[in-house]
Amino acid sequence: MGFIGLGRMGMHMVKRLLAGKIKVVVWNRSADKVKEAERAGAVGSSSIKELIGKLPPRKIVWLMLPSGEVTEQAFKEVLSLLKKDDIIIDGANSNFHDSIRRHEEAAKKDVRMLDVGVSGGLKGAETGYGMMVGGKKETYETVLPAIRALAIPEGFGLVGPGGSGHYVKMIHNAIEYGMMQAIAEGFDLLENGRFKDIDEGRVSHIWNHGCIISSFLMEMAELALDKGVVDHKPYVEDNGEGKWAAIEAMEHAVPFVVNSYALHARYLSRDDDSFAFKLLAGIRNEFGGHAIKK
Repeated sequence: MGFIGLGRMGMHMVKRLLAGKIKVVVWNRSADKVKEAERAGAVGSSSIKELIGKLPPRKIVWLMLPSGEVTEQAFKEVLSLLKKDDIIIDGANSNFHDSIRRHEEAAKKDVRMLDVGVSGGLKGAETGYGMMVGGKKETYETVLPAIRALAIPEGFGLVGPGGSGHYVKMIHNAIEYGMMQAIAEGFDLLENGRFKDIDEGRVSHIWNHGCIISSFLMEMAELALDKGVVDHKPYVEDNGEGKWAAIEAMEHAVPFVVNSYALHARYLSRDDDSFAFKLLAGIRNEFGGHAIKK
């Protein structure tokens, strides 16, 4: 298969595909990433057109690029080069409205498509990713060997028609916002509450062993606390999914209180100096490699 985009997650995904005996042709805007993938066993290319040309007659191309215009331009170019029954996969965090439209545009050319919400961050490189797939069943079954190579056992599946993969991933990320906010506020109370000598790192370790709130995100909190959250600003970025989910909830009159508050809390963090927001930024850095501001 072809793979476009060798960023934070893309490079790790290519290496998992290669480990799963999937032959991969890669392209990335920066040539050094292509060379790294070649060293891992992939076939490199210097352009999208060259990548398409190196694929066999039945072509499958996976896009793993930032949402928005970057993905849009790559999608249009790839679609223009594919033929009937070829497959294009959008695996990044695209807005589901864009995904629905792209399914329709692909169908006009008789090109098949899947949209895949990918979760797991940097840890997914080792354990496998959670994968939420939108599209037609027969297309899903065609690429199932690649999805199995990428995904954690039991952590993948076809969730609905075109656009639903990114829709489910959008809601997943909004829930993630709310859970992270709850963790960060709890540790803020530990830091600034009644007892002044509590070791938050030790507490997070205890909470990760046998406690109800033990979780992947609590593990990331433990790692962030171990590194010291006072070393960076409390600025917490958002990548769009929380906002899209809050808008969707309002449009359908669905109460979305906790997750919407967590989104607004991120806006508040950009003019604050709280322990909670420093930890929140640290957790994001641990699970996704998201930048923190020093």
